[in-house]
Amino acid sequence: MTTGATGYDRNTRDYLQNTGAIDFRIPGVEGLKLTGTASIDKYWGRSKRWETPWTLYDWDKVSFEADGVTPSLVGYVPKGIEPKAQLREAAEDQLAINLSALLSYEKTLTGGHNISAIAGLTRETVTNNGFYADRKDFASTLIEQLNFGDRERQTLGNENTYDRARLSYYGRVNYNFQEKYLFEFNWRVDGSYVFPPNKRFGFFPGVSAGWRVSEEGFFKDNVRFVNNLKLRASWGQMGAEAYYGGSFQEYKYLALMNTGQGVFSDKLYQTLYESTIPNPNFTWEVANNSNVGLDASFLNHKLALELDFFYNKRTNVLTKNPGVVPISSGISGNLPIANLGNLINKGYEFKLTYTDKIGNLSFNVGVNGGYAKNNVQYSSDVVNTLPYQQQIGRVTDSWLVYQYDGVFKDQAAIDANTVDYTALGLKNGKLLPGDMKYVDYNGDGKITSDDRVRLDKNGTPTFTGGLVLGGDYKGFDFSILVQGATGGMRRMGPTESGLIGNYLEWNYDNRWSIDNPSDVDPRLTNRSDTYYTTTDNTYWIRSTNYIRLKNVELGYSLSSNLVSRIGMSSIRFYTNGINLLTFDKINLGS
Repeated sequence: MTTGATGYDRNTRDYLQNTGAIDFRIPGVEGLKLTGTASIDKYWGRSKRWETPWTLYDWDKVSFEADGVTPSLVGYVPKGIEPKAQLREAAEDQLAINLSALLSYEKTLTGGHNISAIAGLTRETVTNNGFYADRKDFASTLIEQLNFGDRERQTLGNENTYDRARLSYYGRVNYNFQEKYLFEFNWRVDGSYVFPPNKRFGFFPGVSAGWRVSEEGFFKDNVRFVNNLKLRASWGQMGAEAYYGGSFQEYKYLALMNTGQGVFSDKLYQTLYESTIPNPNFTWEVANNSNVGLDASFLNHKLALELDFFYNKRTNVLTKNPGVVPISSGISGNLPIANLGNLINKGYEFKLTYTDKIGNLSFNVGVNGGYAKNNVQYSSDVVNTLPYQQQIGRVTDSWLVYQYDGVFKDQAAIDANTVDYTALGLKNGKLLPGDMKYVDYNGDGKITSDDRVRLDKNGTPTFTGGLVLGGDYKGFDFSILVQGATGGMRRMGPTESGLIGNYLEWNYDNRWSIDNPSDVDPRLTNRSDTYYTTTDNTYWIRSTNYIRLKNVELGYSLSSNLVSRIGMSSIRFYTNGINLLTFDKINLGS
C-alpha cells in the first residue's frame, strides 16, 4: 500500500496570486495619508485517485506446505477493499479577493502634545466550487478513465462549494502628552457571513490609558532608586465568529438540506431531507477584557518588573442546551447552536529581570510566570443534576469521574465488600480479584453514575513559569532556560490495550497478578471488557506538574581583531542541549 502497486492519488494545483498597494499623501494636510491595498488570488485544483484491489495473506499458525516447514498462506481481499478497480476524479477552483483602505494621520503640536489616528475598512470574499465523480467495478486495470467504470455504481456531486464574505470597519485614536500621559481609543465593526442577516454585524470598542509616574517632578526628586514607573489600564471587547465543536458553524441560521437514498417499488431513488435545525437569532461571541498593570525599572535600570492582572468575561458563548430538551423530542441530539454560555477567566502575569556587569563578567537573571483559571457561568446540565456533578462554577471541560479507592486484592476482600457494583456491568456478573474499588460517594450502598464527581481541573495548567540565566566572560557565554507548570491533569487510560494494542509500561509492571496480588494497581484487561478500563475514574488521571531543564547553551566567540584578518565579521563556536532533564509524576505508577 505504500508503493504504487495498488494505484495512485495525484493532485495538481495551480495558483495565480496578485497583490498591489498605493500610498497617497493628502496635499495641504500634513501627516494625512491614504493607503489602499488589493489582492486577488485564483486557485485551480484537480485530483485523480485510482485504486486497484490487492491481496492480503494470512497464516492460521497450524497449516504448512508439503515440506512441513513453509507456512501455508491463504490470500483474501481485506474487508472494505473493492474487489475490482475504482476511480475518483475531482475538480475545484477558488477566487479570493481582499480589498482594504486605511486613512492615517499623525501630528505633533507645540507643548508636547502628540496625536495620531487611523480609520480603515477591509472587505474579503471567497468563492469556492468543487465537483467530483467516481465509478467502481472497472472491467480492466489497464484503462484509467471514468467512462470504463460500471454506470450502476457511480456517484457524483458537489463538494467544497461555498461563498464566504467578511466586512470590517475599524479605527484608533492615540494621544500622549510628553510621553507622560497616554490615551488610546479603538473600535471595530465586524460583519461575517456566518451569522443571520439581522445579526451579522457587531461593534467592539476598547480604551486604554497609561501614566508614566516617573516623569512627574515630585517622583523624580524623591524616589531616585526608581528609574521608570508606568501605570496602565485597559478595557476592550473582541468578537469571535461562530466556532463550536471544532469548526465554524456556517449557514446555521438556515434549514440546511442533505441528500440520501431510498428504495420504492424496487427502484433506488435519491431523497432530500432537512439535516439541521436552524437558529435565526445567534450572533457574535463577545470577549470583555480588562487589564491593569505596571512597568517599572530600578537601580539604574538593572532591575525591571512587569506585572499584569486580567479579568476576562466571555458572553454569548455558542453552545447547545440538551439539558432542557427531553430525548423523547427526537431532536435532542441535533439541537441548534445558541448564544447561551458565559465564561470568566482571571489571573495574573509577571516578569522580573536583573542585568548587571562585574568586571569582565556580564550576566542576567529572569523569572516569569502566569496564573489563569476560568469559571463556567452557564451549563446545559439537566434540572436534576446533582450539585457535585454540575459544570457551573468549575473550569471548562472538567471531567466527571468515579473516585478510585484501591483494588480488591483477593477473594477475601471481595467477600468483605458490602457495596453493590452490578450497575457497572460486571464481567460474568461478579467481581474478580484485581478489580478496582470505587468510592460510594452518595452513600447509598451501590456504585452507579450518581457516584461520579465533577473535578475542578482539566488538561490545561493553571500556572506556567520559567527561569532564564545568561552571561558572558571574555568571549565565553552561556544561557540556561528552566520551565515549569502546575495545575493540569492528563488521562493515561489503556482503552486500546489487549488484543488491539500494547499496554503502558507502568500499567504492565505494576499490574495485579496471582504472584503479585496488589491492592493498589488493577489487573490487566482486554480493551474495554471491564468497568474500570475507561478513563472515567481518578486512577487513570495523572498530574502534569513538571519542571524541565529546557535549554542549556555554551559558546565561545573569537575576537573581532582575529576574525577580521580572514575577512569575516564574527565566528562563534557553541554547543547546546534541549530538554535535558525533567521532573514530573506522569510516568509513576501511583
